[in-house]
Amino acid sequence: MAFTSTDLSNVEAAIVSLATGARVAQVSIGDKIIRYAESEFEKLCSLRALIQQELGLVAPRTYAKQGGRAS
Repeated sequence: MAFTSTDLSNVEAAIVSLATGARVAQVSIGDKIIRYAESEFEKLCSLRALIQQELGLVAPRTYAKQGGRAS
């Protein structure tokens, strides 16, 4: 699914709503309306990260290889 900046704004508004005490927040993405309960806050934050990544707003995380330094 291709996300838009409007989708990102909607998700961020829902995050703020839940963070400020709402029990349920609604998000419109495309033609779908999804409801998130306060217990699904982390899921909503993950959706925000996915949208940001798809829109090219953040670089994907990379991890250094574990182990010692090369000598």
